[in-house]
Amino acid sequence: MDSQLKNNLIESLYIHYPLKPEHDKSMETYNLKKPVLSSVSLWDGTSMEPWSFEGEGRAQVKEGNILCLETQSRADHWPDNEVRANDVSAGLYATFGSYIAKLNVKGMDLKKTNRIWFKIRPVCPGLHSPIVRVGFVNNGEIKIPDVYSREGFNAINLNNNEWNTCTWEIDTIAHDAIEEISFNIHRYGREVSTGEDMYFELCDIQLQEVKPGVVHGWQCEEEEAVFSTTGYFTDGKKTAIANTSAEEFEIVKEENGLEVISYRGEVQTVENHLGKFKVLDFSDLKIPGTYRIRFGNTVSEQFSIGDDILESSLWKLINFLYCERCGYPVPNRHGTCHQDVFAEHNGVKLIFAGGWHDAADVSQQTMQTAEILDSVIASAQKIKGSDQMLYRRMMEEANWGLDFVLRMRFGDGYRASNSAIRRWTDNLIGNMDDCEADVHNRSFENFVFAAVEAGAGEAFEELDRELAWKCVDAAKEDFKFAHERFQKVGVEGPDHLLEHTAGSSRSQYYAVAAWAAARIYKITGDSWFGDCAAGYANQVISCQETGDGLPMKGFFYRDESKSHIVHFSHQARDQVFVMGLAEVCVALTDHENKPMWEESMRLHGEYLKGLQIYTAPYGMLPAGIHHISEADDREAFHVVHPKVDYERERINYIEQLKQGVDLGGGYYIRTFPVWFSYRGNSAIQLSMGKAASIIGTYFKDKELIEIGREQLYWTLGKNPFGQSLIYGEGNHYGQEYTALLGETVGEMPVGVQTRRNEDLPYWPPANIATYREVWTTPPGRFMWIAADVI
Repeated sequence: MDSQLKNNLIESLYIHYPLKPEHDKSMETYNLKKPVLSSVSLWDGTSMEPWSFEGEGRAQVKEGNILCLETQSRADHWPDNEVRANDVSAGLYATFGSYIAKLNVKGMDLKKTNRIWFKIRPVCPGLHSPIVRVGFVNNGEIKIPDVYSREGFNAINLNNNEWNTCTWEIDTIAHDAIEEISFNIHRYGREVSTGEDMYFELCDIQLQEVKPGVVHGWQCEEEEAVFSTTGYFTDGKKTAIANTSAEEFEIVKEENGLEVISYRGEVQTVENHLGKFKVLDFSDLKIPGTYRIRFGNTVSEQFSIGDDILESSLWKLINFLYCERCGYPVPNRHGTCHQDVFAEHNGVKLIFAGGWHDAADVSQQTMQTAEILDSVIASAQKIKGSDQMLYRRMMEEANWGLDFVLRMRFGDGYRASNSAIRRWTDNLIGNMDDCEADVHNRSFENFVFAAVEAGAGEAFEELDRELAWKCVDAAKEDFKFAHERFQKVGVEGPDHLLEHTAGSSRSQYYAVAAWAAARIYKITGDSWFGDCAAGYANQVISCQETGDGLPMKGFFYRDESKSHIVHFSHQARDQVFVMGLAEVCVALTDHENKPMWEESMRLHGEYLKGLQIYTAPYGMLPAGIHHISEADDREAFHVVHPKVDYERERINYIEQLKQGVDLGGGYYIRTFPVWFSYRGNSAIQLSMGKAASIIGTYFKDKELIEIGREQLYWTLGKNPFGQSLIYGEGNHYGQEYTALLGETVGEMPVGVQTRRNEDLPYWPPANIATYREVWTTPPGRFMWIAADVI
């Protein structure tokens, strides 16, 4: 552990106060240093004529050429309309509205410009995380905002009571005919410390011309290299990808104030359907230490080689989860929250607070918390013998999530499951801002809860035997509830599309049931659970493609009919098939069907190996094989792509497939998922990486272990943009859409997206849902992989 991280952890009491970010390594700091080639002032600082205003608030020009915006943090009524609300009149997924200042710039000559620049000072008593949502309207050939109100906005996190200099590069967003720039002050309500009034002072608004950074496509910056900015494992593959004319490179380190060459190699060329790339391979360097890459006139930032390179990442992910705690006073973030969100069943009520918020919007899903706590436990168990402090802190955080999962049970199979919410409520029960959580007894979730509870029972045996007993007891009950309901009802109908389990297929039900039954059998030895595990495992493999007549095999279908391949567009659980099979193989070591289950895992591992060549020399796993007939499956479309108009998007579905790699016979490889409103691939590629690491660990297959590691390297900066997707970890990390939470060390976004129907990576610096919204799913998937590859 480096000394700075150690000092930061001590200062935070080992994540009982949030870690402070290193802003000097952020993209915002780097971007502010760019030379300005030209600029256009958009407002003279005196006239109100070009301004118009929307919502509840007041505006005035004050001395110093400053526009002052004033509004309140909440209201006693819901707004008349709100784009993202599910039912604004009922307050469903609604805020208290916004106050928006709109600057008319129509007729200005802005064609050369590509960056919005302004200064803003929030003066908001008690507000931990002030934010301004900047937007613009483009009336050229491509209209901005887009149809989903995703592109054309940037929610910038601000420091309260000080002037913030803000920039937003819009080079790759259509801006040929900008007519309006807007500044939106969201009214998200008041948490414990927040005052009633909010003031924002705005000045010096410009459109500038700067040299744009790379945010689109596979090629990185000229004469730069992209690599895992945290580092690489000592014993594994170590490559960086460059865009250079250099023929040699060096890996250098500092020793006693002198620069020492530790490795020298030739720059290799890789050319394929993605383009022509230069690869720097230093896998033979196996001496732990801190290094830089050097070629031509380029010297990279530092990175590490070692067996403990994920230690820093794990601490920071725990920091993010800690700050996302619901119903808990997190210092410098928020007070105890959502004590007026409740669930009701059979005449009794419970407060639906605990666990971790789902994302930037402070929604809450019990399923989300359950999967995350399982990943935290998995990583904690792996480092238990080498880092007791980190192990204990991770188990403490897991216990917070576990408490919530157990408390949400009504004891008859029903559970408080979900609240779609994006506001701070006042914690007073009985007034307008209360929120009622969903309650259900769906079998898919109860299978997962049973698996997670069983795993927690095993993990907490040493730390809290009584809690461990309760976990196992709950696991047995929840499995029986799930099994009975699944036998009667089967796959649940798509009436719960607000929850991330809505698109679960029959094959995924089989997989999580096998996972849960095997875990419970290992602990209890009850043969009934063993029989269930075997039965469900057999059904899992009946949904796998095993024939030789297709371009690829080893992937899974939605059910035994093998008519629709499993895909994900947002939340992803690609790992569940082999997670279930591996658990069954470990539990039923002498079962006659074990060779079949192992062969299924091997086949899926070969499928993953085959996929990776389509993104070489990057290591990110593609979204998988698709068939053109999927576009005609209206039923599956609605559960995989919620809130999307099938008739409008069917043609785009086909076009997105055709932007992928044509394998013949109607089959295509998509690097990124087919998607529409929900974009961002962190959950998808990390879930697939977890599948690879499970199989790699089970069979001791080093190639699959490396595929798992490569998903982490992509996240830590080995992507075309050279940016770490974990804020505060590694280098070149950028702000993300945090909404109510504020910028937080360890936050991770929904992930890299694509532009329209393309199949090219796209990472514009605009903090907006969904792709750049912070989300607790990716940290969970990251830690699940870490548990296998450390």
